Amino acid sequence: MTLRARARGLDPRGFSLIELLMVLLLVGIMAGVAGPSVGRFLDGLEFKKESAKVMAAVRYARLMAISRGKLLVMTAPEGEAAQGLTLSGAVNETRALDLAEGATLVLDPLEVVFSPEGYATPATLTLTSGERTETILIDPMTGLPLLEKDDEQ
Repeated sequence: MTLRARARGLDPRGFSLIELLMVLLLVGIMAGVAGPSVGRFLDGLEFKKESAKVMAAVRYARLMAISRGKLLVMTAPEGEAAQGLTLSGAVNETRALDLAEGATLVLDPLEVVFSPEGYATPATLTLTSGERTETILIDPMTGLPLLEKDDEQ
């Protein structure tokens, strides 16, 4: 503490109100800039999670065909109401995907056949949610789902 501050009776410890307001203003500006990008990041994570659900359902269909030793046919209902993949043959069930509202899943061709040897008919699953799109290819030699690489990345 300086002698002048002591002589005036001022204690220089602590922050002034103006200093505190400036810090709050800077924190507010940084939050305003970072907030939208954090929101886009979280939306991207949610979309990747939905894509992983679809890939897991395809792997499950292949595994059931192999483990049961029977052909398995996978179909997807069309439109925004498509919330699952229907499996018939080796098992008869619908695998719920719990996709986000407005998300669509398109299977081309309309059905995929998995063989007990691990083969599958070639197919493409396209998952769309808002402006995001993910294309999943079913490899005919292995029956496994593969993410199609984007040239933009």
